[in-house]
Amino acid sequence: MKTQRTAIKTRNAVRSESKVDEQVYTVGLAVLGLSSCAIGLWAAASLVGGMIASGGPVALIAGWFGAVVG
Repeated sequence: MKTQRTAIKTRNAVRSESKVDEQVYTVGLAVLGLSSCAIGLWAAASLVGGMIASGGPVALIAGWFGAVVG
């Protein structure tokens, strides 16, 4: 029985996958940061709009308490 030896060429693809993983992580982190910033700005704008519509912060708190208690 004859045995044959063959040379197998392999390429190191770990480095390219690592860079892709880092890019995906960076983009995901940026999207998460931007969306939480947008939600925070929307909440602050809603609170200010509520204060303006109710007549001030004391009236806003009194109106909220009246809505919760009934």
